Amino acid sequence: MMFLVTFLIIVLIMYSLQLSNKSVFDENDPIFKETIILKNQEKAYSILLHSVKLNARSIIGYSGKFDSMMTFPSLTEEINVMQNKLNNLPYKAQDCNVCHQDKWK
Repeated sequence: MMFLVTFLIIVLIMYSLQLSNKSVFDENDPIFKETIILKNQEKAYSILLHSVKLNARSIIGYSGKFDSMMTFPSLTEEINVMQNKLNNLPYKAQDCNVCHQDKWK
């Protein structure tokens, strides 16, 4: 009996760990398809809005076309406008970057 209870506890722990590792985001949510256009050296790039990360003087975001993270130098006022857009998202952008982390490097 003790063996059965121990076995059930181990199975439940493994199951809960597997559930916690899965994404809590609905990948079919339209927010994950929203893009913004950013310019760099007279070229425009389409960047996924939910993947944007802001630094002091640059904006980093994921480009599906180029399958990579891209960095765009920006002015402080552009970064403030972008921050306002990100604040209106239902998800935290920082959490969304985990999905694109392999492309980040």
